[in-house]
Amino acid sequence: MSESTTNSTGDAAPVSSEPRPHRGRGLPMGLVAAVLAVVLGVVGLVVGARDSAGRNAAGTAAPSPTPAPPVNGTTVGNLTVYDAYIRQPASPDIAAAYLTVRNEGDTADRLSSAYCGAAGTTSVHADSAAMQPGDSARSTPLRVPAGATVSLTPARGHIMLDKLTGTLAAGDTVSLLLRFDKAGQVLLDVPVISITAPAPGGATS
Repeated sequence: MSESTTNSTGDAAPVSSEPRPHRGRGLPMGLVAAVLAVVLGVVGLVVGARDSAGRNAAGTAAPSPTPAPPVNGTTVGNLTVYDAYIRQPASPDIAAAYLTVRNEGDTADRLSSAYCGAAGTTSVHADSAAMQPGDSARSTPLRVPAGATVSLTPARGHIMLDKLTGTLAAGDTVSLLLRFDKAGQVLLDVPVISITAPAPGGATS
């Protein structure tokens, strides 16, 4: 059923009884702008993080850290002495000590001499191949260049312990004093290992 109203001409105009759709209140423009800004900000952070990760992955690799001294190493000045050992001697009178020295400084150094209370004579022989009969008491210093690592091994040299004061057996520990020209003195506790035991650091004997 329709109602009628009178328009400006006096004619009756029908008034629809159909319900009119209700239009809700719109969101304030300020709120919409704020939400949009937050969303864009989050997207920007994610993209920025990805870009940064990509640059780090593609950029120049960071310099490698300075290697840490060996667990069994002893440091004096810029030198680290490690992998020291004495092979159980076959003779009761003489033994040989072996070791490795790493120089992390920019100046060369030299192992000039050594002392051991378990021996009557202690001498450094940096070049076993150059030794002649009767040279057991003549010391040949071990040069340690800057930034280099050098070793005394059965094939390359040793520290000779001559006229031992007692028998050295596997499991014993011998105190060995080393004297370097620049770094100074350092005292090592050197283990005596059996004839069949593997040498520290992978030495061949």
